[in-house]
Amino acid sequence: MSAPGAFADPAALAERLARWRVPYGDRPLFRVAAGPRWVRLHLAGDERFCLLLTTIPGATLLLGLTGRLPDALAAALPAERDHPLPALLSGARLTGLAALPGERVACLRFVRPDGSPMHLLHQLFGSPGNTVLLDGGGRCLWATRRPPHALLTEVPERSVYGSAGRHGAVADVADDEGTAEVPDDNAAAALDHLAAVLAAELRARAGAALGRRLRAADKLCAHRQRDLEGAGSGDEHRRRAEALAAHLHELKPGTARCELADLRDGAPLVIDLDPAQSPAANLNALFHRARKAERGREIIAANLANARSDAAALRAALEELESLPAPAVAETSGLEALATLQVWLSERADLATDGGDHAGAARRAGAPEEAARPFRRYLIDGRWEVWVGRSSRENDELTHGAAHSRDLWLHAHGSAGSHVIVRTGGRPDLVPRAVVEKAAALAALHSKARNASLVSVIWTEKRYVRKPRKAPPGLAVCLQDHTVMVAPGIAPGVEPA
Repeated sequence: MSAPGAFADPAALAERLARWRVPYGDRPLFRVAAGPRWVRLHLAGDERFCLLLTTIPGATLLLGLTGRLPDALAAALPAERDHPLPALLSGARLTGLAALPGERVACLRFVRPDGSPMHLLHQLFGSPGNTVLLDGGGRCLWATRRPPHALLTEVPERSVYGSAGRHGAVADVADDEGTAEVPDDNAAAALDHLAAVLAAELRARAGAALGRRLRAADKLCAHRQRDLEGAGSGDEHRRRAEALAAHLHELKPGTARCELADLRDGAPLVIDLDPAQSPAANLNALFHRARKAERGREIIAANLANARSDAAALRAALEELESLPAPAVAETSGLEALATLQVWLSERADLATDGGDHAGAARRAGAPEEAARPFRRYLIDGRWEVWVGRSSRENDELTHGAAHSRDLWLHAHGSAGSHVIVRTGGRPDLVPRAVVEKAAALAALHSKARNASLVSVIWTEKRYVRKPRKAPPGLAVCLQDHTVMVAPGIAPGVEPA
């Protein structure tokens, strides 16, 4: 996607700046706004004229605009509150506009209230371009990216700007109409091109986010399908319990094993019993295991249905995204494509973004910014979420603030390191031993024992973890715990979330 021809020719750039030189070459800056890849300079005057400088790959532009940006572009180019350029240019007056001879570099000369000069150089060649602010001595005050091209490291010679007029403004171009507005004939086409480039970027980010989430959803479906296939239905426990109930009066206390006939089909059943408990207690334990297995299978089946529903929604959203009109399609402008995509993303914000890119995509689509998430986060086997503290204070917040009492808590034994939480949804009994070992490997990795071949890691439910009174941040003690020996590292099936 190439930029409009007016931005590929040094002569056209010089002519464009010359046209703006007299009517706008002695105007104070009314307001300066900037973002990661663009700068907008608003000049004082009834025309509401502004210069838009962009360094976006495929859309490195210099535009003269009047009035507001189209809504779609305004949403796609949010200003940074703490950008340094507005403060650097505060109170400055634009006193010169020119292009470096034979180069696609625009030069804007400013004078501060104290009379010191500054030069804003905008590189229109390369992908992406660059914008650099120099002081009068050639010192770089700010740049979009460093190091700048050699052409952007030296103050332009005074002759580049032409002869000086009132307040130092250049006046080497005739001005038959005083300060009449000088329109930019290419602005509409250039804005549409800019919107098309931004739409393509936004579509690519949304598609990548959907693809990542869909792959994770499909993987989660496969894991839960395996869990369902491996989960006991509880039927075997119930058969044994029913057979034991029928012959309970025949069993003697202290019996460790008995063989009874299945009440349903007469098949022999070998039932292991706890000799330390009475026959009635063993019967109750069998029925309890049966109910627990049946409930577990129901939960896994419900989770599998939810995962399949999520995957279907993501797949449908990806198909919708691919069907949205693109600027390459005839009769679809870049602004229309960008606006359509932004509306679609706002309606699919829960699907079209993920943990890796959701904040940036939401900001560029005009959605409110979401706060950065605390803790390192991992996903084990596509199902179990793990939080890892990154400092003593974050360990405190993780363990004593964010974690649920039935989550699993892990820490390298005898070594300083991160607190690790495995989210259990209130059912720690459903966490497989393999998941505990993979989480323990993360706890060992994020500890001072990370270089050992094997590390002892303690784990328990968070409800058994206490912080001593007046203890420093990050200190915790366990009322009861278990120990596992693991090799530090990121085990197979562990992915950043």
